[in-house]
Amino acid sequence: MLISGLGCATAWAHHSFAIFDHSQTYTLNGTVLSFQWTNPHGYIDLDVEEGPAGIERFSIELTSINMLRRSGWRSSDVKQGDHVTAIVAPLLSGEQGGLLLELIMQDGRKLVPPVPAIDSFERTP
Repeated sequence: MLISGLGCATAWAHHSFAIFDHSQTYTLNGTVLSFQWTNPHGYIDLDVEEGPAGIERFSIELTSINMLRRSGWRSSDVKQGDHVTAIVAPLLSGEQGGLLLELIMQDGRKLVPPVPAIDSFERTP
């Protein structure tokens, strides 16, 4: 019984969004380097042009592909070379990464991942 309880706590902790800043968002305009349709979470690697400083690479985490599929996402929605705008909750560590809250494709389509408690992330300009 104790082992079962520990397993549940571990699984819950793994899927926690506590590593992301809930008090601000970043809007990143860039080019998709890769879209990983993998478990336990999908990822987008995004090259963001930062003016004279050059290009910065961001690793953006998504929810599980099972959750993405149930909300209408397909593995073919995002492709290498796509120019996108990503709204992300940044990592608290300050590393170049975050949790995807919204993805705006070049053709104007908005893809919103099914992030639990998405309203707890404060949107900032």
